[in-house]
Amino acid sequence: MTVLFADIVDSSTSTRSYDAEVLRAALARTFSRTREILQAHGATVEKFIGDAVMAVFGVPAAHEDDADRAVRAALALRDVVASPRPDGRPGFTLRIGINTGEVVTGDLEGAESLVTGGPVIVAARLEENAQHGEILAGPLTRELTRARIRYGPPRTIDAKGMGQIEVAPVEGVLGAWKDRSALPTSPFIGRDAELRLLGEMRRRVATTGRPHLVTVFADAGMGKSRLAGEFLATLSAEPAARVTCLPYGRAITYWPLQELIRGEAGISPTDPLDEARAKIEKRVSELAGFDEQERRAVVRELTALALAGPDGEPSDLTSELRRRELALGMTRYLEARLGSTPGTIVLEDLHWAEEPLLALLEELLEHLRAPLLLVCLARTDLLARRPNWGSGRTNAIAITLEPLDRGETERLARELLGDRADERVREIVIRTEGNPLFVEEYVRMLEDQGSGTIVPPTLHGVIAARLDALRPAVKRLLQEASVVGREFWLDALPNERASADADADEAERRGLIARTAMRGPTGTHTYSFRHGLIRDVAYASLSKAERTQVHDRYSKWLERAAGERASEYAEIVAYHAERAFHFAHELDPSAGSDLGHRAFTLLSRSASAASARGEFRTARELIDRALAVADSSRIAAAERASAHALSAIVKLRLDSDSAAVGELDDAIASARAAGPSDDLVRLLIWRASSVTIFEDVAGARDLFAEAVTVAKATGDPGMVAYAVWASSEPMGITGQLDEQARLLSDALAQMRAAGITQWEVSCLTEIALNAIERGDITLARSRAREAVALASRGGRRIDGFKAADAWARALLASGDPDAGAAAAELISLARTVGGHWAMARAAEVASLARELAGDVDGASLVLADTLAQFDSTRMPTQREAIARLEAMRSRLALASGDIATARSSAGAALRAAPPTHVAARASANLAAAAVAHADGDDKEARRLIDDARAVLAPTQYGGLRERAEHMAREVLQPSGGRRSSAR
Repeated sequence: MTVLFADIVDSSTSTRSYDAEVLRAALARTFSRTREILQAHGATVEKFIGDAVMAVFGVPAAHEDDADRAVRAALALRDVVASPRPDGRPGFTLRIGINTGEVVTGDLEGAESLVTGGPVIVAARLEENAQHGEILAGPLTRELTRARIRYGPPRTIDAKGMGQIEVAPVEGVLGAWKDRSALPTSPFIGRDAELRLLGEMRRRVATTGRPHLVTVFADAGMGKSRLAGEFLATLSAEPAARVTCLPYGRAITYWPLQELIRGEAGISPTDPLDEARAKIEKRVSELAGFDEQERRAVVRELTALALAGPDGEPSDLTSELRRRELALGMTRYLEARLGSTPGTIVLEDLHWAEEPLLALLEELLEHLRAPLLLVCLARTDLLARRPNWGSGRTNAIAITLEPLDRGETERLARELLGDRADERVREIVIRTEGNPLFVEEYVRMLEDQGSGTIVPPTLHGVIAARLDALRPAVKRLLQEASVVGREFWLDALPNERASADADADEAERRGLIARTAMRGPTGTHTYSFRHGLIRDVAYASLSKAERTQVHDRYSKWLERAAGERASEYAEIVAYHAERAFHFAHELDPSAGSDLGHRAFTLLSRSASAASARGEFRTARELIDRALAVADSSRIAAAERASAHALSAIVKLRLDSDSAAVGELDDAIASARAAGPSDDLVRLLIWRASSVTIFEDVAGARDLFAEAVTVAKATGDPGMVAYAVWASSEPMGITGQLDEQARLLSDALAQMRAAGITQWEVSCLTEIALNAIERGDITLARSRAREAVALASRGGRRIDGFKAADAWARALLASGDPDAGAAAAELISLARTVGGHWAMARAAEVASLARELAGDVDGASLVLADTLAQFDSTRMPTQREAIARLEAMRSRLALASGDIATARSSAGAALRAAPPTHVAARASANLAAAAVAHADGDDKEARRLIDDARAVLAPTQYGGLRERAEHMAREVLQPSGGRRSSAR
């Protein structure tokens, strides 16, 4: 809302200049006139404080132009309460401050103060800093009125208690059409068909010589005014006018016709009444076709219309008899004015027209014998009270503007942004849903403030006004529904009432919601907000206390309604429980413990489920939120243990950095103190597998052994099978592949005997990868195919990725041409799973597949893009992956003749390779040996190869051993080996 403070300056000086009784009477008249002016502009006068008045615009009902009303009211006050007075009575000077922002409103019946909040304080500070006779506007007020109000140079003031604020003095009102036509406009997109239709109607008017009515219906922002402006621009020297209906004030019944006549006669706002009458008479006299009696009658009616000001009695004009007389006067004038030349009148905001004006326009169209095209712009609200507007006439049509389609919206956004800006364009398309005004305002917001999901204030007022125009019950329904989301069900709302269906029907008739064919969790109809921004504004109008209640109620309702399908809605239930707690905690930090405990439990449960599905980014977000709730609601440490364990594991999987390792160690210490648990088993395995194993294989074996012991202590056969499977990893690291194969086979048998499926896919993929390294491609393909089938049935992302990785590697090992397609699918799955581990696995497979297909440059590009995201010093758990990728990049660079990159990557591989990891160390040595051989340093090459052969000798890494022996033979050749080793 917008708040206005106005203060009479130096009334004490006036007290010394005038008799006290005279001054008192003058002040009383001033205050009375001030109240009248403010209320005429739609304000609620909250209070008079000494010589000052405070008024609010937008309470109790919002209007889309509340800021504009406040500024215009201020200008009117300054003009009326001016010094000196021509009659010698005391006059006063005002200081005025105007500010716009979000406030909390009190109970209109009994609140001591109608509104409270920072914007009220700022408005008072603006008034205090204004000069005599000055109107100062705050930044948001200026932003909302920039297209209609002229401001002076901005300046910064020190607002006591509120900091530095940029303000601007109000200078006046911009011209209704002439001034604004010079403002930059957005591209005209998506309305060509409607523009052609208006052109066709104009040609029909010219041909028939009869008036025609075109009513353009659309919601706010859909482009009615822009369409009319483009149409007017196509007219050459033909008579044309653009007028508008006002939503507030006195003497506005025929305001558009007043505007039209004053424009025709050249009457300015400052003209004295006699001069204005003379201008009307002169204008009518210039037209041919009137006898003296007709001329006087037309002048009389036009004068009555145009000069019925706020001090007159305009109500006399709205009687049925007078309306007909006025219509006759306008008819005669337009017939003489136009003759046979077609003319156009654009009448904006017809939905605000009062009934006498609508009736007068209908009579005008009925009796006029002149080629006039009347283009009326209106929102569909008009049809709620005038459902038959324009119908039944042969000379009337209606046009409804639909939202721009996706392509048109993208085009408009791109042209406004001035570049491709794909991410920002996508955000705009999603948020604006084809409304051109919304697109323009979102572009302006993004340019000024960056990305965000707030509703721009320029749009907030438009939508809030629509909501405040509803019956209270209908508005309340929409507010409660907004808590549910874009889609909602009536039985999910609190305070169920018999009128809910009727209230929803009314909201649907007004174009705010729509009933869809879908059914909700309980089988009831699903409703959807017509526009996401309607939902956002409705939600913003609820207090935090109300949001707490509705979020909590809906969370519990959905949990009950979901029944056996509760897992599908678990994250939604958790979200609403979380929101209920946060709002309650904001209002009273000591309250809401029950809400906090419920939110923590639901978020933790959802995070665990997401992790089990392999959705690690989602799991991290959920567990972080759960721990934040725990911190705010003082959840006991014992209850937080599982959450901390999951947080540590997920962050290690996604980030792989030292901070994640530290969090893992903290979680292990807490879990050990609490005793044997599933969480401790998982934490020990992750510590052993991801951290310890690369530096201390013996230490890793000890941790794995501890994990098996703890798993047995839990009594859970599934955890025991999991620990046994995981403990096979040191054998793979050290190259004891036969022993690893035996342990993996035992683990798989234990899982299947216990009916445990959670780790079955992982175990199968490990068996397949082990078989590839040992050269048993038949077993590898069999186990990988089995894993793919199980993962497909289970639906867990991480299982799908692991199975796809094993299958792609089995295809590569057998030279299968389908390996390329499998590698491409793996890349896509890696992006879905997230984390550096998945990225590295997918990049290795993809580069191998491209190399197999002869695309060495493409293979190198994949590796370069991936390695750019890795840092061995910051990611100790990813050193093995970095070493393997760098070794591959070195080999590919050497094959392409890029010796510099080959040398650099080989060095990086040597530095990153963990000393305990046989395959990574041997691969790095062989890559470096190939570079040394290409450089002619065969002594260094032989040393590196011998180191690799020594590391591989006691292992079952058949492929690597064969490669090392092949390189050794090449280096021992006296010549010709350099080129082949590069290959």
